[in-house]
Amino acid sequence: MQPLAPAPSAREGGRGYLTPPTNMSLPPQRKASMACGECKRLKSKCRVRDGATSCDRCTKQKLQCIFDLDDDGRRRLAHKRKIERLEEERDLLLQVVHSLRDSSDAKAAQLLNLVRSKAPLGELKLYMDQDVTEEDRYELLYAANKKVSLHRAMDINRLVDIPVYRVPAAPWTSVTTSDDLVSHLVSLWFTWSHPFYNWVDRDLFLRDARSGKLDSPFCSPFLFNCILAEACFHSEYPEAYADPDDPNSKGTHFYEEARRHYEKVEGQLDVPTLQGSGVMYVCMAAMGKDRVGWWYLSQINDMAQEYSKRHRPPSVETRESRAVNNTIWGLYCLTATASIGYMKYLAIEQPERPLLSCDHAEDDTWSPYPQPQATPLQSHIPCVFNNWCELSKINMDINKSIFGTGSVLPRGDLHRTLQEVQPRLDDWRAQLPECLTLENSSVPQAFSLHFFYHTLIIMLWGLLKGEANPDDADEDDDDESDRAATAATARGLCVDSALAIVRLLRIHRTRWGIDYIHPTTIHWVSMALFTLLEVLDHPVPEYKTSFTELCVCARALSRKWILMKGILRMIQVSAQKNSVVLPPETDALFTEFEQVMWESKDRERFKSLYPNPNSLSKTAGDRSQLDDAELDSFLEKWDTLHVDEDGEREESADSEQV
Repeated sequence: MQPLAPAPSAREGGRGYLTPPTNMSLPPQRKASMACGECKRLKSKCRVRDGATSCDRCTKQKLQCIFDLDDDGRRRLAHKRKIERLEEERDLLLQVVHSLRDSSDAKAAQLLNLVRSKAPLGELKLYMDQDVTEEDRYELLYAANKKVSLHRAMDINRLVDIPVYRVPAAPWTSVTTSDDLVSHLVSLWFTWSHPFYNWVDRDLFLRDARSGKLDSPFCSPFLFNCILAEACFHSEYPEAYADPDDPNSKGTHFYEEARRHYEKVEGQLDVPTLQGSGVMYVCMAAMGKDRVGWWYLSQINDMAQEYSKRHRPPSVETRESRAVNNTIWGLYCLTATASIGYMKYLAIEQPERPLLSCDHAEDDTWSPYPQPQATPLQSHIPCVFNNWCELSKINMDINKSIFGTGSVLPRGDLHRTLQEVQPRLDDWRAQLPECLTLENSSVPQAFSLHFFYHTLIIMLWGLLKGEANPDDADEDDDDESDRAATAATARGLCVDSALAIVRLLRIHRTRWGIDYIHPTTIHWVSMALFTLLEVLDHPVPEYKTSFTELCVCARALSRKWILMKGILRMIQVSAQKNSVVLPPETDALFTEFEQVMWESKDRERFKSLYPNPNSLSKTAGDRSQLDDAELDSFLEKWDTLHVDEDGEREESADSEQV
């Protein structure tokens, strides 16, 4: 009930009667969804003020106000629908339990893999119902894949979601006016993306974002919208989608807003523009638009080098100068990581700036938002960042030696180069500080360094694991048996690293789940998948179980990250093209992926340089000999491929559209 205001004295009324205060507002009336017993008897309107438990008539006449809820037809109908929906979900969950309990091991494993890949209940039902018609199957698939509208009721996770960092929406973005939404997205970004990148100073960004001043030195509308765009990939809020019914529209509304701001600040040499450009590149890569992103990356480094020349570090470091140093180093590391990832060389200068001090400050903590009541941990962000910088220096040397010569290295030279590089990589890992060793790693960003190390081994040694062509041998090459031994050694190193990546993913999934993970995980998972795809015919059971586990992880990631969706399709088609028999435990997963998620028009979304490792391993990284060495060209050529029952290749009906 609303508290009553104190009554004015008779003196205030002027004529001996009480005058109600002019600033007092009564709570608004509303018509009840049904009449109480007294109002129904008198056939009068029943009105109830907000917060009241009885209607106005009963209150004035001091009558007992009774509402018979059983007489409310609308309320009964809503309850009935809710009960029916809950009963359907209960029956479906019981069906899942019974299927897991009573099915064969192979079928139960496929169902479990679907559950782990975040398949909706409708897709689980489709898999368990063996006798549905093709028409029903299509309807179920379409309904299961359709996103919920913006008007859906908030689930319990959203009700208890308390963002770690509070920032206002205005004046930074015009996409939304919700402070809660942008606080949620900013908190996600600083939890799962930023700790490994770290080219944005969190505290300075938050300080300037909260100030609301558009001329702030460490926040701008461009940077703000870039962060929101990438953060949308981490979020399942309906507002994270530009179109709630389009699963491919995550973050595109904030991305387009950022693009509009970029047109205003393009070429502007300030910290937010540099930082935002780096985040925009990550968004482009996640959306499968990294062919354009590669051009942006070159522009970013030109801008960073020019800014670094104009703004030399001061003799006494300040918080602001340290933020600038991090920005310059972070963009250098981003370029080094992208270059080696795409197997393309981009010349950049190593920054001449100090790195962070690893002082493990007590207030420098990390917690896995939005997991509730998680204990904060030491972030180790400075240690991770410094060692990422050291690894990036090695990457740039490797990249220049292998991909920056202007021509493809002969296999013998490539082998000798890798033999020289491998000890540097091993020394880097051996010299990691104690807090970042695999045994002591306690935060996701620390594991990212180990992911990166093993992915580098796969990418580099994968160039030698293909069958050697005697016609390509030069006079200094060893004989054919030695070349075959080199290929076998390279395959062994790649497989060992792929299995190590699977073990790292298990740790991450056990501690933090798979819903929230750093975007570069797409690359780690993909390289391991392609590696194990090539050895599925070996009699080692671990190869098949690890491949299956990676497929489950990739399927879950493909629901969030568009690039992972394209790469998973490349894996599936590569298996068909090369007549590779996939583990039966993945049958349901890939069937569901192809029928529910992948559409022929999806291949047109990708403008991606992402490499096809299986093709490049046959040419030692030489793209000039291939027309399917990159994701977009691979999908354009092979996406319509089908294999008939006799194992013959044929094109699908829509191949003419390619």
